[in-house]
Amino acid sequence: MQFVDNLRQKPFVKKAEKFFPAIAFLGGFFWDSVTLGQMVENSDLIFLLAYYTGALILVILLSAHVEHPEGWTRDRIMAARAAAPQPRPAAPKVAPKPAPVAPKPAPAAVAKAPARTGFVSRLNPFAKKGGDSRPIIPGQVKSAVSKVSNLAKPATGIASEKLKTVTDAASERLKNASSQAKNVAQKIANDVGYESTAIPKNAIVVEHRFLDREWSETWKNRFSWAVQFCFGSLFSALVVCYFKSSGSIASLILVILLAVLLVGNEFLQKKYESFGVSLAFLCLLGTMFLNFTIPYLVHRIGLLLFVFSTLLSLGICVFIQKVSHRSKKVLIAPIAISAALITAYVMNWVPPVPLVLKQQVACINFDKTDYSCDVDAPSFLQKIGLQSSSVHRDADMPLYYLSSVYAPADLKAEIEYRWYYKGPNDATYKLTDKVSSGRMRINGGREMGYRSYSKKTNAPAGKYRVETAFKDGAVIGALAFEVEEGARDSSGYVRAHLE
Repeated sequence: MQFVDNLRQKPFVKKAEKFFPAIAFLGGFFWDSVTLGQMVENSDLIFLLAYYTGALILVILLSAHVEHPEGWTRDRIMAARAAAPQPRPAAPKVAPKPAPVAPKPAPAAVAKAPARTGFVSRLNPFAKKGGDSRPIIPGQVKSAVSKVSNLAKPATGIASEKLKTVTDAASERLKNASSQAKNVAQKIANDVGYESTAIPKNAIVVEHRFLDREWSETWKNRFSWAVQFCFGSLFSALVVCYFKSSGSIASLILVILLAVLLVGNEFLQKKYESFGVSLAFLCLLGTMFLNFTIPYLVHRIGLLLFVFSTLLSLGICVFIQKVSHRSKKVLIAPIAISAALITAYVMNWVPPVPLVLKQQVACINFDKTDYSCDVDAPSFLQKIGLQSSSVHRDADMPLYYLSSVYAPADLKAEIEYRWYYKGPNDATYKLTDKVSSGRMRINGGREMGYRSYSKKTNAPAGKYRVETAFKDGAVIGALAFEVEEGARDSSGYVRAHLE
């Protein structure tokens, strides 16, 4: 990591880093469009599973927090003690030598003096017994005190100097110890990931858990960057897959939301350090990913499988919350997202992945042997999509709608065609027919999709829209065209066929 940090300090790397998010975004999205957009392979699902698993592990790591701020785990105390500098051995204490005792002066001979008044004797207790006792003169007392003070001054100065030296030495040692403790704390923060390594004297040793810790800012930044990468890869793939299966305005709104989150992911790295934000995104991406992957495993799609995918993703979020001992409040967003997605699926707003509409055409003179038919020669505006296609036919000629739907190998699903008609005096399209039959059951595995058709006789002139949809479910694709009376000559038609 030191090499990477040094490389990032280079001027040209700093300039290039500004374009890395855009390059990664466009490159990943282009690759997913070319690969996943054409056909989903087992290797694609393995890569997506790796991204999801990586995001899951990283979110678990980001959930770490100190559950007992007042206590330390045994491992944490041992790590701090091992990294702390060992104290120097104390010098052996030497017992101080006893000060020499001055010899007591020999008692002077006491001469008896005639007793005087008791008052004078009490004032002069040192008066000679048996002799004249004279009172002490105040000047003599002052002189004696001064002599004693002069004798004590050198000893007091020496003691003061020694005390100052000891105090300065203790202050210097305390300063050095503080600096060493700070260096040790920084070393452990870089190597182990702990924010603080000071061991309080009254530390409470609590039961050790791997997630009972605080990551350093360096490690948080690394984890959030990796989460951003995994989330971005999942968003990129899911936008392509859901867009290919989106055939209605409602389902397209969900795809647009995923696309917005895909772009926003490039600016959310610091936000991912928040466990609640990361858990909410993991729930959303997990549900969309499992809804795309589980049909490959069980070869079916439907409401029950979508609910199972949603509950499985939510259950994983609950598991992370339990393991991390976080507050249950972090589950509010995942529960709301899960409820919203189930509601959207019931309302047919979620594209029926992994079904993808490959081709569709409205025509006449259909030949079932090679799935070919006659279509109007398209004009320039029709070729570029600015004008809906048209079908000219005689009144007694049947009208056909052909489509091919791709599904993974062994996946079985029933589709239906929904015919909408808008007459000259109608303001909106009205549902006229819903066609479904046993021959319209998809058997996945064909690269160009499962081919089927619907026939409509006595179709009046006007505007039509035919939707190819999962039976009783969301729309896979739709085609709008206009039926006009009167057949063209042979030059007005081209022969089209479904591959």
